[in-house]
Amino acid sequence: MVFGEDGAEIDWTVGYGPPPEKFQDRLEAMKAGPETYKALAAAYAKNPKDIPTVFKLAQKWSDRYNNVKSAQMYKELIAADPDGKQGTTEYQKEKVSYTELAEFNVGQNALRSRPPDPAPLQAFLKKYKDGVIVKDAYSRLAQGYYGRTAPKDEAVKFFEEYTARFSDDPQVLSAYVRRILQDKDNLDKGLQLAQEAVNLAKGGAKGNMLQLLAQVYLQKGDKAKAAEAAEEILKVAAANPPAAPPVQAGSGEAPPARADMSAMNAARIFVEADKLDRALAVFGPEYLKKNMENGRAVAAYATFWTGQGKNLDSALEAAKKAVALTPDAYTGWNNLGQVNLKLKKYDDALKAAEKALELAPAQPPQLKENIKKFIDQIKAAAQEKK
Repeated sequence: MVFGEDGAEIDWTVGYGPPPEKFQDRLEAMKAGPETYKALAAAYAKNPKDIPTVFKLAQKWSDRYNNVKSAQMYKELIAADPDGKQGTTEYQKEKVSYTELAEFNVGQNALRSRPPDPAPLQAFLKKYKDGVIVKDAYSRLAQGYYGRTAPKDEAVKFFEEYTARFSDDPQVLSAYVRRILQDKDNLDKGLQLAQEAVNLAKGGAKGNMLQLLAQVYLQKGDKAKAAEAAEEILKVAAANPPAAPPVQAGSGEAPPARADMSAMNAARIFVEADKLDRALAVFGPEYLKKNMENGRAVAAYATFWTGQGKNLDSALEAAKKAVALTPDAYTGWNNLGQVNLKLKKYDDALKAAEKALELAPAQPPQLKENIKKFIDQIKAAAQEKK
């Protein structure tokens, strides 16, 4: 935040990306720019009916995650210009009225409430019929309401409309598949949609669609077909290797590599398909040996196999290595405690969990509370053994 000599807020920014040497320029712009919060607030005080000013002020509050204040400003704009005749702006490189974008943003804010309120975006879709913003409104409703919260019959009606309208988009089809998997119903429809999504997807994105296809097969009890989909995931990953991570500005070094998510996802399917040997071949001790100096990879490996309750000796080796690579990370110690608990090494599990509690940040408080519950779980298991 930038303040004036009188202590009044001039402007703010939430987060900042590279390059770091440009941050000073950002601060100077915030101090002197014509569209700072201070300048916009002054313009609003003089003319609260100026649509561009109201919109930009609403955006300022939205940037600060003050959804109540931003929604209030957007609603003022809509009331002042309900037909959207007083100016346009851009959304995803398409021209829209300030009113249309304000109504879209009000709808997004409503979905963030608890419980989520879909009514404003539903009204938006009745009023507006075309454009990227309309497709995004469908997407927000799918993610924020119909994908998880809505009653099943309402969700089916929505997703039938959504997928019929955007039938050539694999991401749209996959959203319906996820809801079907959640409901564990209408699996034949899910299988049809998942296969269409696989056929439509390009490059590495095909792997994500194959994961959904495998999950549908598993729910249908067809483990052989699920395993075939897992093999296809590996082929897609081999044909579409990830780009090398960018070099961090000023350091000359690339960030730590991530775990091979394709191998892990395929392994998960193989485990569920009762093909443990294949899972171990893909994401087992040999994988760990090759990635022993990759902190993220060994941590992901330990967490995965601990969750599966299998290959635990190898998971313990990975968890110990993760702690050695990042000894100040509470998550590594917590994972070490988890795998030791699975192995019924209660003393080692307790020591690791207590170290995790020591290193965990105080905020949010749930972090330490969860670790305390984990410590109680270890003590209870140890007592039961006695």
